[in-house]
Amino acid sequence: MDREYDLFEVFPDGSLVWRDSVTGHENAIRRLRELVELTDNEFRVMHVPTNTLIASLKRGSAEDKPRGPA
Repeated sequence: MDREYDLFEVFPDGSLVWRDSVTGHENAIRRLRELVELTDNEFRVMHVPTNTLIASLKRGSAEDKPRGPA
């Protein structure tokens, strides 16, 4: 069964705003890459029930590859 993942935008002051929810790890990474193109802010993929950071990405960061456990 695929997990549900939530995507959050991280603002310079450290505050988070929920932006989307997707099913499946690959879909979450794909959506992360789409969202990061819309702003200069960082985005994070979280599995909220376990409070696990799956990936984070900021446009122009380290070859635009998600960081974090896979």
